[in-house]
Amino acid sequence: MGEKLAEQGWLVRVETMDAAAVMDFAVGKSSSQEAIAAVLDHPAIEAWDQVTWTDQLSPTEILAFKLKPDEVRTYGKRPNHREAR
Repeated sequence: MGEKLAEQGWLVRVETMDAAAVMDFAVGKSSSQEAIAAVLDHPAIEAWDQVTWTDQLSPTEILAFKLKPDEVRTYGKRPNHREAR
């Protein structure tokens, strides 16, 4: 029997306080509010960082990510190229 996957999931983008970097997270929660709260509790997030974008995942995307219920998975920190323009 396979692993249980999240019924709903979200992509959440966080921008650092100085807007120099962004972090993306895949989150297995039922609502965007729950996903945001889970991300803000993540150890990689500082108190002054801000959520700038959320998007609900489709069932196909949840399967592709193999996203589990209540999972909060980061995809790392990268430079915010928008600020470089």
